[in-house]
Amino acid sequence: MVLCYVKEVLDLPSLFPLSYWEKMSDSGLFPEEFWRECGRRRLPGFLIPATYGGLGKTVGDLVEAVIYLTMYGCGTAVYPLLSNNMSSLVINKSGTEKQRQKFLPRLAIGEYIMGLSITERESGSDVLSIKTTAVKQGGKYVINGEKMYVNNFDRATHMLLAARTTPVERAAKKSLGLTLFVLDMKSAGLSFSELPKMGTNYFRTGVMRLENVEVDEEDVVGELDNGWKALAHALNPDRIVYAAVAVGSALFAIKTATSYAQERKVFGKPIGAYQGIQFPLASLYTETEAARLLTLDAAAKFDRGEDASVAACLAKYFASEVVFKAVGQAVQVLGGYGYLRESGLERVLRDIYLLRSGPITQELALAFIAEKGLGLPRSY
Repeated sequence: MVLCYVKEVLDLPSLFPLSYWEKMSDSGLFPEEFWRECGRRRLPGFLIPATYGGLGKTVGDLVEAVIYLTMYGCGTAVYPLLSNNMSSLVINKSGTEKQRQKFLPRLAIGEYIMGLSITERESGSDVLSIKTTAVKQGGKYVINGEKMYVNNFDRATHMLLAARTTPVERAAKKSLGLTLFVLDMKSAGLSFSELPKMGTNYFRTGVMRLENVEVDEEDVVGELDNGWKALAHALNPDRIVYAAVAVGSALFAIKTATSYAQERKVFGKPIGAYQGIQFPLASLYTETEAARLLTLDAAAKFDRGEDASVAACLAKYFASEVVFKAVGQAVQVLGGYGYLRESGLERVLRDIYLLRSGPITQELALAFIAEKGLGLPRSY
């Protein structure tokens, strides 16, 4: 199984075992104890430079840590850790020095929890078609609209929110006219309704409505009308770290099935001695290792400053396919026990369904690979 060289996470599985994640998921609770411990170690600031209180590590380091943690069953509960790091990438790259000083040290220790609020009912993968508007009034912007699938809305302190400051018909091109704002989640005019879901129950997901919400002019991140440029810096690493979630979850499934196959005896010997059990697990372990290497390669490209867009989609697509096969096979190996909640597999299976649609759908990932990787005509 994969080793991890990020010392800050090595003892976390012993502090937060499988039973902890089962309890958090079953009760629908945010993992407060885990988050406090992560903050103490500055893990929410993995990618934040040391000068702003972070660990100053790379996306490759974050990938290793995520694979390691999810290999021990925490699954999508790492979301707040990822959202803080992705948000910090945007602020560090495109924000003002005042914004860096204000947000990065607090994001690094988990005092602030920041997510992305981009998606709308009719603009999922088609980000540029969002309808939420921000109108300049004096030194403020007044925002109106609705955002879908806002994760962790009850615990997040801030969101990076995209709104249209120039109507699409008046923008020079479709990618212009969007502006990125830091939104304080205590702002007047915000309301929320929860969206019950099949998994990822460690945080609440819902609809966020904005009615005449005022945001200061100084809370614009990046250039006015060019928010897509600021946001785009986090798109590839976001896909890469979710590929890491898939890889780690696949390893968790394979590890669970292997342990059971060594102990469960049928016809006088462990079921792991039969090739009908061995071959599928060995094949999936091979595929998972390939997914891990794809993910690390994509992270290395990003860390070197290269174009990692195709590599990120390759990793996210392939890892997401592998994890479904791995968890399904693990359930089969465990038989009736795999169907029980105490195995941990059904929870992880529910959680990883998220990877079918985010942070990029499997279909759109393939379309992007076809266009940018193979040079085929654009299909979307």
